[in-house]
Amino acid sequence: MNIRRVGIVTTGLVTAIVLSNLLTATVGVKKYSESYPAVACPPTASGISAQVSTESKKTPYRKIAGKTEAFIPVKSSRFTIASDPILLDSADVTSVVWQSRIGIWAGATLCTSPQGEQWFVGGAADVTSKGRIFLVNSGLSEAIVDVAIWSENGTQSDKVLTVRANSFIQVRFDSLAAGQSRLSVRVTPRSGRISAFMVDERGKGLKSLGGDIVNSVESPATNFVISGIPHQILKGKAGSHVLRILVPGNADANIKVDLISKDGVFTPVGLDGRDVQRGTVTDIALNPTIAASAFSLRIHSDQPVVAGVFSSLTIFGHPEFLWNSATPQLVPMTLAVNGLTPTLIFTGETIGLKIQTRLIGGKVVNSTVTGSDIAIWKAPSNSQTIKISGLQPGIYGGGLVTSTNGIGFFPLIPGSALTRAAIPNSNIWVINR
Repeated sequence: MNIRRVGIVTTGLVTAIVLSNLLTATVGVKKYSESYPAVACPPTASGISAQVSTESKKTPYRKIAGKTEAFIPVKSSRFTIASDPILLDSADVTSVVWQSRIGIWAGATLCTSPQGEQWFVGGAADVTSKGRIFLVNSGLSEAIVDVAIWSENGTQSDKVLTVRANSFIQVRFDSLAAGQSRLSVRVTPRSGRISAFMVDERGKGLKSLGGDIVNSVESPATNFVISGIPHQILKGKAGSHVLRILVPGNADANIKVDLISKDGVFTPVGLDGRDVQRGTVTDIALNPTIAASAFSLRIHSDQPVVAGVFSSLTIFGHPEFLWNSATPQLVPMTLAVNGLTPTLIFTGETIGLKIQTRLIGGKVVNSTVTGSDIAIWKAPSNSQTIKISGLQPGIYGGGLVTSTNGIGFFPLIPGSALTRAAIPNSNIWVINR
């Protein structure tokens, strides 16, 4: 009898627990929203013209410093940027910006979403410098930004700058490190949606020495590639190049550099196991004896470093220079290049990829790029967008654009990455509780 009573009680308890769980249980299905953050395009300084290539005339944009936060169509697939920076809602299409001072210099960069950290290798703050950094805050709150500077004389005094919401500021090089001739800069926002852009412009008296936009990298690395360095030979004389490198850590670095061109792969003299002092910006002369019109550098280091290459050129009879930045491994992407006819330089042990080019009239041209070490592909005239896909691993890339005003470089990296956010999920049980 007792056993039967215990069994009845046990059965009742189990039934109650099961019913309780069934009544209180809810089916949780996580939902997410995916989107590409809007990208910021740089402002335009006085005396400079700037255009941004877009996928279509319907691409939404707004002025960052404008009176309204509403996006409207650009109404042009090559939109002119006035003095204020703009915000583009271009989804997965990366827009190329072209800036130029008529008959003097030109440069290229990409519209990018805000980043946690940006490193710039390039520029000078000596008597020839007219360079500057633009800090663009596309957010709705005030931004605080740390700017760290290194030169040939070591670490300079850090700057802490404030940028109002939906605005930008311009900071001249000579206010960051007056009198220094070799610069490397790190921009780190403490708060706000900050996109930084650097312009290196130089002159001596009334004579211009050229200019360029210096593209940034995300962080120091031990192995990386600098792609698409133009190599010019005029009257039998090759143009000069300088490798600028910074070791920002606490130990000196030992580096090895491979030069890659259609003439072969070799290590320049003095760059097979060269020691580089930490904390100071070092310039190393490069004078390769090659016939190729472009080359790349592959850099190996035992310590994280940042680097760029400065090239002296002559464009349509006037002096010009170019800064090439490091490029991360290439991923599938789409570029808007309306008004430009870029030459893309790909670097890798084995190169294999597909390119789909949509022309302004809507015609589509398919291309396949293959090779080893380095491959060069030129976009058709009247190109609207360039879609890169079918990539083999280990490929790096950069783009070059030349006009009567000058030459510009841009890295082949997406301007914006797909982000995912959880959507709050609630039901009637929330109310009942």
